[in-house]
Amino acid sequence: MSLLEITGLTWDPRATRRRLAPDPLTLDPGQTAVVVAADAAEADAFTDLLLGLEMPLGGRILVGGEEITMRLPAEREIGLVPANAGLLPHLTVERNLALAARDDLAPSFVHGRIAYMARRLDIQGFLRSRPHELAHDERLSVALARALCRLLPVKVMVIEDRTGCGPCHAAVSGALGADPGLAVLVVTDDRTRVASLASPSHYWEIADAAQP
Repeated sequence: MSLLEITGLTWDPRATRRRLAPDPLTLDPGQTAVVVAADAAEADAFTDLLLGLEMPLGGRILVGGEEITMRLPAEREIGLVPANAGLLPHLTVERNLALAARDDLAPSFVHGRIAYMARRLDIQGFLRSRPHELAHDERLSVALARALCRLLPVKVMVIEDRTGCGPCHAAVSGALGADPGLAVLVVTDDRTRVASLASPSHYWEIADAAQP
């Protein structure tokens, strides 16, 4: 059974019906796949579908064999590493992690979860730093730890790659190093930036879909 399966998915972000080609997209634990979009807006629209921020016109998204197409974002076992990390600049690394970890839990549990993820991603030395004090790859490691701090375990990690932002390679290797059972899906607006991340058989394109 594939860890991630996307079948027959269609959506309409800008009055143009879109789909993945080829269909379906399947991804096993420990694998990396790449979805190539025409531009950043199209890439963002697809990521929003995966996270549950937008609903598709049709099709199914399954994680671990369970359909999540209509689930709320907090109920999906999908994490996100945004392009350029997406950390809140006025908060320390520890506070950025706490926003994902707390979910109304006891402070001692939150602190323990942050400490565990910091060790797992080797970012213990950054906890009191602010994002602007970190190198790009270090910020990506923090964003990855933040995604993994969620109470609901993450099975699929979506990693954004965007023109104008630093490369995403550190987040991909960090995700698989932290949990070899994850499936990693890179969503990019430029195939040439991520050509080394997956085999040709694990590349998908966002393409035109037939109009109803």
